[in-house]
Amino acid sequence: MKKTFPGGVHPLPSQHQGKPLTNDKAIRPFVSDVVCIPMNMHIAAAPSKPIVKKGDHVLMGQLIAEAVGPRGVPVHASVSGTVKDIGMVQQLGKTTSQCITIENDFNDEWVELKGLGNVENCDADQIIPAIQAAGIIGMGGAGFPTHFKLQVPPEKKVDTIILNGAECETFLNADHRLMLEQPVRVVDGLRAAMRAAHVERGYIAIEDNKKDAIAAIESAAKGRKGVQVVTLKAKYPQGAEKQIIKAVTHREVPSGGLPADAGCIVLNVGTAAAIADAVIDGKPLVERVTTVTGRVREPDNLLLRVGTIFLDAIGACGGYTVEEPGKIIAGGTMTGICAPNDTVSMTKTTNGIVVLDQQEATSLDESSCIRCGRCVEVCPMHLDPYRLKNLCDANQLKEAKDQHIMDCILCSSCSYICPARRWIMSSIKNARELIAQRGI
Repeated sequence: MKKTFPGGVHPLPSQHQGKPLTNDKAIRPFVSDVVCIPMNMHIAAAPSKPIVKKGDHVLMGQLIAEAVGPRGVPVHASVSGTVKDIGMVQQLGKTTSQCITIENDFNDEWVELKGLGNVENCDADQIIPAIQAAGIIGMGGAGFPTHFKLQVPPEKKVDTIILNGAECETFLNADHRLMLEQPVRVVDGLRAAMRAAHVERGYIAIEDNKKDAIAAIESAAKGRKGVQVVTLKAKYPQGAEKQIIKAVTHREVPSGGLPADAGCIVLNVGTAAAIADAVIDGKPLVERVTTVTGRVREPDNLLLRVGTIFLDAIGACGGYTVEEPGKIIAGGTMTGICAPNDTVSMTKTTNGIVVLDQQEATSLDESSCIRCGRCVEVCPMHLDPYRLKNLCDANQLKEAKDQHIMDCILCSSCSYICPARRWIMSSIKNARELIAQRGI
């Protein structure tokens, strides 16, 4: 039986779903002349601290920045070559970010690696340290440090790990191609995570529109202890943490809670593959699969080095098909972040680069709410988006928080379905930021 959750929407191909552009494109490696690697790719209080200087020669996989704090992660060189600069560069955020720029010598000379070996036989107590040393973070977009997520507090009773292979976001096929082409890496990563967290049950949840990936993962999972493939109904946002937990286990994460409060850990399939590399070979996270698509000449799924500049990745796909792009989005069009320009860098969390033309990027004017209730029907968190928007627009932040605005997962289902084209999600997102800033 196909599993799902209440609410959600079904983005249509005519409304920028875009997956057919790249779903049959095999992963293709691309390496650029220069990488510009940000130090703040993860969710943490402080960015990583550079330990190299301008002019240094570095090897691929070499540690170039140390972790800061318990949630910090190290950063490694994604190419071998010369450090050309260490400075502040405009990236996706509102402010500049410290970055290390490396000129590629194209030798791909690796630093010496030392792995733990087979994920089933290695010392389970060494798995989390290996993940931390490899700089692995959530690769589905959130960027939460994986080593921290797997360190379950004693008071939490986690018995299940779910690998998110839904990839419900518009345009993206990076996870689809990874599961299809490298299923053993995905399953190995799940088994390593299960052993590290002392969990006996692991699910790999995949939407039913990826039948080839389901077959590949089922074959790779055959005979692996505690691993089961679950078929999900194709619907957005099926891959959101709380929704995938509900669909797979029928458990609910409490308001203000975390997946561990429902006895679960959720990891992206890309994260699992990176875990396998770290545990088996000692390989740090220096590359990932990214779908580059939209208004480019040859949409593709590229294996990119961390720090690859957007324009270089777009150039690897033949360049723009439009004279002036309207928007360039990191991620899919539902939850992705608009890039300020095409000189920003892809990070460990960049699963897509989507180019829209001017017409596609134009925001429609809001009109008056017609009280149809569709936003309430599709909200996967059972909130009242219409009421929340009114509170946000009136700057009634305390009241909005009392109405559980912080439980919103910013999926944009409400804005997508609204016939009046109300900017619901934008109002909610801005209000949430103000609530966090003011400590309301």
